[in-house]
Amino acid sequence: MTDVVLLDRFFTRVHLHLVATYGDTGRWPVIMGVFGRAGDGKSIQLSAALERCSVEPLRLNAADLESGLAGEPGKHIARTYATASLALAKGVPTALVLDDVDTTVGEWEQNTGTVNHQQVLAELMHLADRPVDPARNFPRRVPVFVTGNNLSRLYPPLRRHGRMDAFAWRPRPQEVREVLYGMFMDVCDAASLDRLAEEFPGEPLSFFAGVRQALTTAELTELLKLVGHDMRAFLRANGASFGGDLGRRRITGTGLIAVAERVRAERDAAQEDFLADNHHGGRPR
Repeated sequence: MTDVVLLDRFFTRVHLHLVATYGDTGRWPVIMGVFGRAGDGKSIQLSAALERCSVEPLRLNAADLESGLAGEPGKHIARTYATASLALAKGVPTALVLDDVDTTVGEWEQNTGTVNHQQVLAELMHLADRPVDPARNFPRRVPVFVTGNNLSRLYPPLRRHGRMDAFAWRPRPQEVREVLYGMFMDVCDAASLDRLAEEFPGEPLSFFAGVRQALTTAELTELLKLVGHDMRAFLRANGASFGGDLGRRRITGTGLIAVAERVRAERDAAQEDFLADNHHGGRPR
């Protein structure tokens, strides 16, 4: 993940949680919750931080916490935690990562009463209270990271102090600039990037990633006529070899702002269409 701009504030919190958990520091909770709005880089920052610390993450996502077999997702969490705990006992730094935890175990109208929902919560509560349990093959405390958009959706006893270290993540303006410098400095100057940040305040980091992708898309579109329609011929010619050079053409600040405005307009139009479709019951208008 050498292309990820890992922000110091985020890295410090992850590093702290790893050291405190591995070092069995007092009553430090094994679960760290990273919560914030969508698109601000929670998962990718976490992955980059773990990679920098040479930690091997064992990941579970929302799909892993669903099953037609009652109680299976809770057991899956326990098995994964046991695998990580046994690896730690052998000197291999590991961590358990649950992405988008609020979408599955959050308190939503349709899933608060299912057996799997209750079992997953029960297992997380058990890990928080008894992270070391030789009878369950838990010889070592394992750092657990959960990410989500809405901390308030989680079961209140799970998110209380002592069971979870909650980290509210939203990049500060200077941190946004730091990411922009890493993302665009090879195609634009610093003054233009400062202007980009000033003219699009409050946008998530994913918006600026979309702007960078738009630069690549523009160059790739110009190549379509040269490539032609025959994808068999394209593959035989090893056409993928030019991919790393795309999106690196220098652009002026005015040009970059124009691209960003177009990306924002396209996003807003898509959102308006979605809202309009919902207003009409999802039927074609």
